[in-house]
Amino acid sequence: MGRYIVTIGWSIVYMLIVGFIAAPLTQNVFNFGEAIVVGIIFGLLFAATIPTITVHSTKDKSKYSNLK
Repeated sequence: MGRYIVTIGWSIVYMLIVGFIAAPLTQNVFNFGEAIVVGIIFGLLFAATIPTITVHSTKDKSKYSNLK
């Protein structure tokens, strides 16, 4: 559960930074709420898929190697 919280937190921070920089470049207004929602979506997506991909790419004896 901790990896989900940390990943979502960092995704929100990165989306706020990217949105703040990209908004003037695309001549749009920075939308704080939209950046947070997109950060949460990407955080959940990354937290769910990255451990699954790395488990299948390595042969270790960790507790995450039983995920399928």
